[in-house]
Amino acid sequence: MKNPEERAERLFRFVCLSFSALMLVLGLFWQIRLVRLQEQIDSLESAIRLAQDEGKLLTIRLESSPTLEELEETAVTRFGMQHPTQGQLIEIEYLG
Repeated sequence: MKNPEERAERLFRFVCLSFSALMLVLGLFWQIRLVRLQEQIDSLESAIRLAQDEGKLLTIRLESSPTLEELEETAVTRFGMQHPTQGQLIEIEYLG
């Protein structure tokens, strides 16, 4: 039978090896988690960039669109439209 010192040393080595293996496995799990989080961050950043680009495009379209006054002038001068007379108006009551 082995003496107590050898048994204690083997037990110590086993505990150290087990602890090292556990730390390695936990490190790998954390690394996988970090990679997944980075992928989510990249995806969200891409979505933000797309939304910002769309916002810029919509702002440009809004700024370049005609005003109500310009639309009214075009309707009157180009298409010969007129404002309705009192007899042409019909009131509708909305009960929403």
